[in-house]
Amino acid sequence: MAEIKQEPMSKKKLEYVRRERTKEMRQQVISFGLMIFFTFIAFGMVAMDLDASFVIPVVIGLAFIQVVLQFFYFMHMKDKGHEFAKLFMMTGMFFALSFVVTFMYIVWIGSPI
Repeated sequence: MAEIKQEPMSKKKLEYVRRERTKEMRQQVISFGLMIFFTFIAFGMVAMDLDASFVIPVVIGLAFIQVVLQFFYFMHMKDKGHEFAKLFMMTGMFFALSFVVTFMYIVWIGSPI
């Protein structure tokens, strides 16, 4: 088995690494708590049998916020070196939004082809 050679860290660098990891973990825990809270809100609104014209946009908005939190805190898209992956995701979101708008127009506004 290959040996891993590690240089000993200075006390200052070790403190810096610990502080950064603690900060990262705190952000992830807060983000996870927010996502659970948003999920409870969505389930609660559906369970209370509120008007669908109010519930649907709010649930979609909460879902969008959760997707953003997932990307940035659990898939580490906020870190450097992920520009290519971000480009692909933004392109995919652009096409998805284009398709949704197009089909909404065809089904509800315009006359079907």
